[in-house]
Amino acid sequence: MKILIVDDDVRRYPKLAESLGDLGIDRKDIKIVPCSNDAMQELISSTYDLLILDLHVSLWAGEEPDLQHSRDLLFEITEGQTLNKPGHIIGITGDLEFSRDVIKDFENYTWRVIEYSESIDDWIYQIRLCVDYLSSKGDGDVECPPKHQIDVAIVCALESPEYDQVIALDWNWSPPRPLDDITFVQEGYFFSGSKRITVCATHTSRMGMVSTALKTASLINLLRPKVVGMCGICAGVRSKTEMGDILFADPAWDFQSGKRVKDSENTSFSIAPHQIQADASIRSHVEQLRSQRSEFTQMASDFKDSPRIPKLHIGPVASGSAVLADGEVIEEIKRQHRDLIGVEMEIYGLFAAAVSASTPKPKMFAFKSVCDFADPDKADNNQDFAAYTSAQTMRLLLEKFGSRLV
Repeated sequence: MKILIVDDDVRRYPKLAESLGDLGIDRKDIKIVPCSNDAMQELISSTYDLLILDLHVSLWAGEEPDLQHSRDLLFEITEGQTLNKPGHIIGITGDLEFSRDVIKDFENYTWRVIEYSESIDDWIYQIRLCVDYLSSKGDGDVECPPKHQIDVAIVCALESPEYDQVIALDWNWSPPRPLDDITFVQEGYFFSGSKRITVCATHTSRMGMVSTALKTASLINLLRPKVVGMCGICAGVRSKTEMGDILFADPAWDFQSGKRVKDSENTSFSIAPHQIQADASIRSHVEQLRSQRSEFTQMASDFKDSPRIPKLHIGPVASGSAVLADGEVIEEIKRQHRDLIGVEMEIYGLFAAAVSASTPKPKMFAFKSVCDFADPDKADNNQDFAAYTSAQTMRLLLEKFGSRLV
């Protein structure tokens, strides 16, 4: 068993090491580091069965300690993807009242905080009980987090034209194969710089958030992708977007979420949207991509009878369960977020599946391109161009920055 202790006061632990030695834990398997930065380096290079984390640590050795550094380290271990996750975590503090805010974070993640005492050895006994339990499980019984089997998973709502445009990308696609009784994918790969990126793609059986959430959850459970994304078509907001423009959704929400309430005379709908943001690291790379206008000029020239050079927008995109074509509902949705740039039917379902997944959670993103404006002039003749621009923008993002994002 390997134990990592993060504490700048090493004088606390000789007695603990001696007690754990009675359980067969060799002193060389107990590593003590003085700061959260050293802890992160250890957790990048090694896997530990138990982490004992002082709640008041410094970021760098020799600097002033702060509660925020232990909080940040706990968050990175739990929510991040770069650190090897310890089998168990124990927080330790000499002052429960002083550390109460960080203790809440530990409790939210179901980890325990114990109180250190220089004169009473109860804290040693509690750690010893934990180590004894972990040792009794045996290496063969320790549950390891699922491992990533693929880098990127792509979900489309429509087989044509959305999925067709993804499979048209030069990504070395294999024939479709079943993952289970109902989920078929095509797998491929491409290179981002010198890094080989594996990818799979599928489409849902019908449009909508529910179908998308179910398909996405299935892919995450079966393949554990590092990144899950969506591309396709949507309705844009007039005056903010034009036909063929690509929308990067951040945030996404269900604009129909809420309840209908009634007073003595009238019935009204009380809105209760839950917004989910796209992955911050992916968004920052999309911001870089947005400025590369030559790429979008080339994109338009490669499409036969291209109507215009598309632009890339970043902003709020709302999801709903029905196709809009009356031109009025979109004005109501704009009251939920004044910066609304688009409306569609699936993105919130994909985002919800990603954030609800067990560890390791995938990063998520969605590109949708404008094919209409949800009004009576709605037509289908712009769908091919919109599906093309969203798929090509996804290609640009992943081929240029995939080595950093996965």
